[in-house]
Amino acid sequence: MPRRFRWAALLWTAAVAWAAGATAADSPKLPATTKFLFTEDTYLTVIDRSGPGSGVANLPTDYDISLLEMSWGGKQALFNGSGVTTNTSYPLPEGAAITTNDQLGFSAELPGEVKAGLLWGLYAAGGNRAVGRTFGAQLPWDNVERSDERALPPHVESELARAWIKDNAGPLTYEVTGGNLEALELTRAEWNFLNLGSLLWRPPVTTASIYGKGDRRYQPGRHPLRGVDAVASFEYTDDKRLRAELFGGRAKPTPVQEIDRDAIGARLSADVLEGNVGLTYVGSAGERNPSITDERQTLWALDGSYRLCAAAALYGAWAHTGYRRGTRLGGNAWVGGLRLAGPRKIEWRGQWQYIGENYDLMAYRKIEHYPSNLHGLHTSLSIPVGDGAVKGLLYRLHQIDTNTRPGDAIFGDSYFPALAESERGDLTAYRLGVDYDLGKRQDGWPKLIAYVEQAHFQKDAPDAANNDIDKYVTAWNLAVAQPLPVAGLTLEGSWRLVTAAGRWQAMRFHHRQILPEVALTYRIMEQGKEKFRAVALYHYYDFLDSIAASSGNNNYQANQMTVEVSWTF
Repeated sequence: MPRRFRWAALLWTAAVAWAAGATAADSPKLPATTKFLFTEDTYLTVIDRSGPGSGVANLPTDYDISLLEMSWGGKQALFNGSGVTTNTSYPLPEGAAITTNDQLGFSAELPGEVKAGLLWGLYAAGGNRAVGRTFGAQLPWDNVERSDERALPPHVESELARAWIKDNAGPLTYEVTGGNLEALELTRAEWNFLNLGSLLWRPPVTTASIYGKGDRRYQPGRHPLRGVDAVASFEYTDDKRLRAELFGGRAKPTPVQEIDRDAIGARLSADVLEGNVGLTYVGSAGERNPSITDERQTLWALDGSYRLCAAAALYGAWAHTGYRRGTRLGGNAWVGGLRLAGPRKIEWRGQWQYIGENYDLMAYRKIEHYPSNLHGLHTSLSIPVGDGAVKGLLYRLHQIDTNTRPGDAIFGDSYFPALAESERGDLTAYRLGVDYDLGKRQDGWPKLIAYVEQAHFQKDAPDAANNDIDKYVTAWNLAVAQPLPVAGLTLEGSWRLVTAAGRWQAMRFHHRQILPEVALTYRIMEQGKEKFRAVALYHYYDFLDSIAASSGNNNYQANQMTVEVSWTF
């Protein structure tokens, strides 16, 4: 940890310890109520591949092809003579693995309505490393060592998962959390109608959810900050609050990304008249091994909103990053938008966003939502319909600069390559989804989810046969969750179709992947909280590449069986 961050972390820890001690000393001695806590989440996954393309490394998994949550298809890979969009951070491996994430601890109610607790974590993994880290339990540090790149011996690790103290009574409330910081208040909450974690800063995460669309959800390994996060809120007048957050920590390298980074940050916000204004600072430093060392970046951001009336509000944000890696580079980003609220919770948002080429070169924002070197329209609409909703999302973004000049972005555009004398590229993406829970009208009826989404990349350039970009990536999904006559038992089915067509410079695309799956889930609920879950999931992959150059050698199939058992008390 760099010296300036180490001293800041020590001073902050000492301040928290002093505050906690002062609170305990000033409070009357009353007996505390203690509750024992235990959670376990264990996965057993087996994957078998077949077909002529199954022996090729880095098969495109496409297990969650949500273009607007994972990737818009700009990540390309050469694959038996043709271009194939991987769209995920991980390949589809072959083998078997068992992984578990167990947490043991306690919570206590202290005098003055103060609550505190501690959870100690035990993480274990065995079998195929790629299978376990992608389709297994969440291993927060994801630091399972490599062994012949695939297999790993039984690996067990134990550490402090989380400790906390909080007080939600009175005009001043606070919460201090230490341990693995998977999310911060900055990233969890929506501020001024913006998800600032997507635009400004979020803890380093190797990937997002794999399944993501329903209530069944896989989470692969992450490497969050390990440190301290403190949030406080003070009601200084009726319905007006001052809010503050201060955090600091360290992110450990992972086998996927050899990045060792530290961060310290703060956020202040205040309710003013009919609006809110916030100021954010984040300092990051670390290494990108083995070839690049000593990256540093600072971020300053200002965000705000103002309600024009009950149905309309203006919102926006401005951010600046200063980056240093041998040289100094600065970049800006800004967003300005309008939110309209209608009857029955109808909502429309339209915003214009601008992300400079040199903004956030350490890539702490969600690039799929805010891609570099692009500006344009981002709009969304949500319409409740009975016991469901119809939701739409549209991006229409345009490239700002067409080629990288000396001293410009080190990592280049998020999607379009740098081409001299080329036209500016265009990116259009939309998503239309529908969900409807018939079970809210009649017990025993199913819940339905469906969506279609598409991204189109287009860029004209000299020597069109080798440099033009004109590519479509499309995904369809239909999912059904049907409760069975046995209490707590649900049968779930899903069908996905993913296609890619067009060209990306010299690469040509014409492939599709069909992904049907079925799951049997049993749950035990108590007072609205899940106490036990057992899931048996079968997932089938069928990939077909129609490009003549591949001669069918890219085609493959795979069978995946996953059993998950989770319980808590």
